[in-house]
Amino acid sequence: MDSIEISAAGMRAQRARMDLIAANVANVDTTSARVEGGRHVPYRRRFAVMLEGAGGIPVVQVREDRSEFRTEFQPGHPHASDAGMVSFPNVNLTAETVDMIAASRAYEANLTAVEVAKAMNQSALRILG
Repeated sequence: MDSIEISAAGMRAQRARMDLIAANVANVDTTSARVEGGRHVPYRRRFAVMLEGAGGIPVVQVREDRSEFRTEFQPGHPHASDAGMVSFPNVNLTAETVDMIAASRAYEANLTAVEVAKAMNQSALRILG
């Protein structure tokens, strides 16, 4: 059952990764995730880092992308600076789409591994029975 448990943990890790990607996409235009010092701060992209835990079980650590925010000149925007610049999240939809596809494929690979391990266990039981 160890291989099934490891694959199931991998599936949970990829699911967590997909949840982060979905949050990034949902907040692509959120210009005020919080207020610091009277200034509106946009949503900051989050991403998953996979670490190896006990017994080879993957552990997900969430980190924030510290890259610069995207800025646009929009003087009429409610969150514009005195210079008319608005800061937008550092979310790149193309990169998020690629990451979502990779997470989906990794999830499917773990699912396939679970199905193969299950079939092997069933075959072993038939041989013994």
